[in-house]
Amino acid sequence: MHYKAGGIRVGDWWPVMLLAAVLAAFRLFAMAHTDLNSDEAYYWLWSRVPSAGYYDHPPMIAWWIWLSTHVFGDTALGVRALPVLSVSVASLAVYATVIELYNDTRLAFRSAVWLNAMFLVGLEAIFATPDAPSVMFWSLTIWALARLRRTENPLWWIVVGVLAGAGCVGKYTNFFIGPGILLWLLLDPRAARWRFSPWILLGGLAAFAVFMPVLVWNADHGWASFAKQFGRLGDNHPALNSLATFIGGQFGLMNPVIAIFAGIAVWRFCRHCQNRRSDPFIFLVALTAPLVAYLIIHSLHDWVHPNWPAPAYPALAIAAAVAGEASGNVHLRRLRLWVVPVGIGLSSLLPLYLATPMGERVPFTSPADTVIGWQDLTTELEGRRQQTGAAWIATTDYGLTGEIAFYSHQADKVQSIVDRQRYTFESPDASLAEKSALLVVRTGEGRLAQYLKCFRSTGPVEHVARRAGTRVIDDYSVVAVSGAAGNILSSGCQAAQ
Repeated sequence: MHYKAGGIRVGDWWPVMLLAAVLAAFRLFAMAHTDLNSDEAYYWLWSRVPSAGYYDHPPMIAWWIWLSTHVFGDTALGVRALPVLSVSVASLAVYATVIELYNDTRLAFRSAVWLNAMFLVGLEAIFATPDAPSVMFWSLTIWALARLRRTENPLWWIVVGVLAGAGCVGKYTNFFIGPGILLWLLLDPRAARWRFSPWILLGGLAAFAVFMPVLVWNADHGWASFAKQFGRLGDNHPALNSLATFIGGQFGLMNPVIAIFAGIAVWRFCRHCQNRRSDPFIFLVALTAPLVAYLIIHSLHDWVHPNWPAPAYPALAIAAAVAGEASGNVHLRRLRLWVVPVGIGLSSLLPLYLATPMGERVPFTSPADTVIGWQDLTTELEGRRQQTGAAWIATTDYGLTGEIAFYSHQADKVQSIVDRQRYTFESPDASLAEKSALLVVRTGEGRLAQYLKCFRSTGPVEHVARRAGTRVIDDYSVVAVSGAAGNILSSGCQAAQ
């Protein structure tokens, strides 16, 4: 493989490619032996009916799952294959970006390693979530912009537009790359020639064309996905403690050692920013600043989910690596030796923990609880469904719906009776409402009595548990029911709304 940048011919990518391949192989093996969590099972439901949009998110993650399950089947590996591999692509994109910006192969390799040593990246890499395409396409967009910055070839604006648009099809967070590009055009003297260029418009049109199907879907569905996600922008209750939680949480999720070096990089830049307008670092700062600024402002009035800053992590990994490479302080040089043992070492323990019986044996609540016990629970519920002669299983939670559908291999016989707007992508058999069902409600929800009002006939309440070994993770109320309203699979259980 040959790649030329800034006078350096990089024909030997084997270190970074080996790193990406080894980590991907380990993650794929571990997560192929781990049950899906609720969100993953829900996204798998989406993938059964490919669409240009869904209630909660844009559709890229569903498209990925559709593609990989057609290769690996409806298995944990099939659901997670492309999200895991996307981290390898992001690692290569980070490597290539540093070559474009700094012309330094050692720094490029360190940046790619440090990206994988970030806890959020390492942990997100093992699950199928919209963050996977979001981070991958953000990384690729930054690389394409870095290539444009060095080569000044205007055709790269089209590539930038396509990649940025694809990122928005992955997650709406990627909209922030647009303001980042505008800020880069304003701040970086190397970008001055493009400020009034028609190529920017062409790149924007390319991004719009890629994103257009999602826009059309939203227009046809009452802007449901936009309303769901952008509803977070509304003002709630100002709270400085949420800002502190956000900053403290990101310090940990970034990997504390990397966070220290990223902070040093930003501090050094701010001290000399007037004299470093042409520094490649301004490129990284400009592209990332709008997203980070929004999250800080959002944290002043509402909680910021830990994964929201994920697209900023590739740039932060590069910034931290730059600071680590340039450090002449003996203590900082020693500190940077801990990045890989702390980051990749500790984040590799979770897949092992999830894929082995260790998670089932701990006597207390643990992160493994989200992926444990679903197969056994589904087997027990399916047995009860057949025993009672029920034609379908009625659920009240999107995660439970997805898990039972996935592990029962009879998704058409598992239907939620609430939040039906989540399921506009499918057309369930309306005749199921006329048949008896097995209602399954998480006992802790405390709304069983309301749900039972949606059926004319109900049997006794029984209980089943999802377990980790002998420890109960969650308890579910199970009732044989019949006589549902005819529109329950289109409008949901009205008594519970």
